[in-house]
Amino acid sequence: MKASVDLDDKLAAQVERTGSLIREKPGTVLRLAIQAGLPLLVGRTESLRPEGYFANDYPLPEEWLELETVMAKVPQQLDR
Repeated sequence: MKASVDLDDKLAAQVERTGSLIREKPGTVLRLAIQAGLPLLVGRTESLRPEGYFANDYPLPEEWLELETVMAKVPQQLDR
């Protein structure tokens, strides 16, 4: 896929500087930057999963749930 991108002067200078640092052509720098940046962009736009979203994927044994309920009622002491 061929595409063109308009860069402002500041961004074009950053691409040139990065290219000289890593000794790559500006096109390669832009491809690397896009590859590195796309996952970050997707991560920003994904919504948070609701509470219990993964509950069915990691079921707890019934005994653990019973133990957790009982232990929540036991008074706890802090050792100092």
